[in-house]
Formats: sequence, C-alpha cells, structure tokens
Amino acid sequence: MARVGRGDWRALEVLLARHEAPLFGFFHRLGCPPGSCEDLVQTVMIKLYEERHRYDPARLFSPWLYGIARNVWNDYLRRRGRDSTHLALIESMDEMPSTTADPLERSQRVEEAELVRRALNRLPEDQRLTLILRHYQGLSYEEVAEALGIPLGTVKWRIHDAMQKVKEWLAVRDRGRSRG
Repeated sequence: MARVGRGDWRALEVLLARHEAPLFGFFHRLGCPPGSCEDLVQTVMIKLYEERHRYDPARLFSPWLYGIARNVWNDYLRRRGRDSTHLALIESMDEMPSTTADPLERSQRVEEAELVRRALNRLPEDQRLTLILRHYQGLSYEEVAEALGIPLGTVKWRIHDAMQKVKEWLAVRDRGRSRG
C-alpha cells in the first residue's frame, strides 16, 4: 500500500490480484448480482487509489479496504433505490459440496446452505454486513469495528444478535420439518 501511496500502478495491480476474489465474495454475499460485483470491486480499487493519501500505514489494511467497500456498497444501494430487505436471495455463498460426496449428503448440504443464505438475507443490513465481514471475510472484531466505524461492543452485539436470529429461524424451520 505504501507503493500505491506513491502512485505505483503496479502495486495497485498486486493489491487487486490479492483482494479481488475476497471483495467479489463480500459483495456477492451481500446480495449483489455477479455482474455488478465485478463493477463494485473495480470501484473499490479506484476509490482506494483516489484515497491512497488517507491510508495510515500504522493501521491494518483490511479494515481500511472494507471501509471503502462498505461505502461503495451503500452508494450502490442508493443508486439502485433498493431497500436491503428486498434484495434477491444470495445465489451462492459457499463453495458447492464436493461431487465425490454421497448424493444424499450433497443434497442435504446444498439445502442447508440455501437455508443459511435465506436466513442471512432476512437480517437487517447492519447485522448482515457485520456478520459477513467477521465470518466470511475473516476480519477480527476489532477490524470489523474499524472498517464500519463503530464501537467494538456494537460489533459484538450485532454478531451475537444476528447469530441468535439465524439460529432461531433455522430451529423454527427444523421443528416444522420434524412435524411434517
């Protein structure tokens, strides 16, 4: 990032190569269609370059990067005029189960992944964003707090509350299946 700060385009290419897939996954997990995810990743990289002078090398890079990504996502939502509660279901959040797995087991894993995706999509935007940064993007609680510009306690509460809601929704669904 120090090289990018000096205007080195090759260093920006290295950062893009390193962070393109995680950023794509981040936007896709938030409910963005794949074609738009690519555009948003590019927008993040452009913003990163434009804001390079604001980066503090004494701080971790990932929270700063995902702070930019969060702002790009919010801009996208505003431009689309869509409330986050009306986003389409996320098409694929995790890798598909191995084709060597037992067909019944594979089918169950696909069904479970779809249920988790639906549950995540039901969460309020702030909780979904916090949970995705922590559990899917691998940021620490502190890094999530920095990326979102919120207190550490708020991050912990959002994740706890989101996990409770997801567990509750999945439990209700499981109780309904056992009766049927």
